[in-house]
Amino acid sequence: MNKMVGLSRAIKQEWLNKTVEYILQGDDEITIKEKLHEYLSYEISSPTVLRKTREILLNIWVRSEKDYSNIHDKAIQAYITERSNKLALNWAMLLLTYPVFSDVSGLIGKISKVQDTFTTSWLTEKLHELWGERSTLFHTSGKILQTLKYLGAIENEKTGVYRINQYKISDEHTILILLMSLIALEKKAYYEISELSRDSLFFPFEFSVSLELLHNSQDFILENIGGNMVLTAAK
Repeated sequence: MNKMVGLSRAIKQEWLNKTVEYILQGDDEITIKEKLHEYLSYEISSPTVLRKTREILLNIWVRSEKDYSNIHDKAIQAYITERSNKLALNWAMLLLTYPVFSDVSGLIGKISKVQDTFTTSWLTEKLHELWGERSTLFHTSGKILQTLKYLGAIENEKTGVYRINQYKISDEHTILILLMSLIALEKKAYYEISELSRDSLFFPFEFSVSLELLHNSQDFILENIGGNMVLTAAK
């Protein structure tokens, strides 16, 4: 397995929002980099930590991969709408940018279907099964847990034990971005409509997906396979 861990610093929701704010102002990457450096310097004193944090923010919202450029552009537009869920939009871009975040989300999402808490030791064990024994993995898992706490997706119940939180989403623009990110990750060839809102990757969110919403979107294709309505990405 030759995957890069990458997500080595804890990231706050307000930092992600500020990055998008700079994009919406029309700033280019160099300008955003300079503004983030100044913005983060009020909270982060270490030059190394500041640089790594800034680069992660740039990777998530400014340097989106070509395959995900359409999702990125639509997510930026969704930010403008008053009813959009900023947490969910940031979540979608984190999933697309860092596979380790996607894996952690999937693991927590699976356990959330049977219980509303999990332990650090359990998560570390499961991550090692997916990524192998890496010296950077323990450090990274801690930073991801801290990120999830900053985002409000989890909270400490006691030392080493976390409780899972959930948020309701009703904004259709946000829901479409989540679905687009799910399809783009290509973890499955297609999804049945009934399972879209229950995917483990979206464990902090509660939302519903209507056929009308999918029919009205040009980003998906609805097909009948084995008597079940399924969703794939439009080419």
